[in-house]
Amino acid sequence: MILFRPGQQLKAFSVYRKKAQTDERGRVIYHNENLEYITEIKGSLSAISQKEKYKWKQIEHTASHTVVVRGTTEVQPEDILVHNGQRYDVESVEEPGEVGIFTILYCNNRKFFSYFV
Repeated sequence: MILFRPGQQLKAFSVYRKKAQTDERGRVIYHNENLEYITEIKGSLSAISQKEKYKWKQIEHTASHTVVVRGTTEVQPEDILVHNGQRYDVESVEEPGEVGIFTILYCNNRKFFSYFV
């Protein structure tokens, strides 16, 4: 069993937002080179439980991890979180109780992404 002192479990994540472009046909496209740095957040990363995994499967999303952030954050769904070369695509943002104490980010882990190195 791993025991943390307060603050030891927090990891720093860089937040990037996709910038939309339109091609010659008028379709909206996203490129990995066209990302905008937003901010840096600190949160606690953990794998989701079986119950949450089943919930996400029902609504046809693939969430694999949660990041719990103290307070509110400007992170939106479809933003990208990066920590130590690991990419986490934000699927959903929830604020339990809607009082601004904690924010839960449901993310899908993507393996190493060279753009952020």
